[in-house]
Amino acid sequence: MTNTIKIATCIAAAVFGLAGCFPKASGVIMSLPVESKEQILARYDEAQLQEGKAIFASRCTQCHALKDPASRDAAAWNKILKRMIPMAKLDDAQGQLVRAYLIANSEEK
Repeated sequence: MTNTIKIATCIAAAVFGLAGCFPKASGVIMSLPVESKEQILARYDEAQLQEGKAIFASRCTQCHALKDPASRDAAAWNKILKRMIPMAKLDDAQGQLVRAYLIANSEEK
């Protein structure tokens, strides 16, 4: 095998290997519509919102400082969470609870 082929093979292996390191959100998380505070509060009780807060506090601080939920509106949180939930390796149920907590406490628009 020539050096060029060896190098190309190594580069291809590295690219495909790294691609597997970036998780993708499940279909459930990616398909969630932007819901209003009222819709979230109608679907989730206080215990579920507190569970979402606990998951948010414990998992998200592993990579960065926590943002104040009121620092963004529901649409902004929805967009951010579609990227961050898979990175935090949250399952669908955990992701939905974190999302519910953040939207329930988001900025009013």
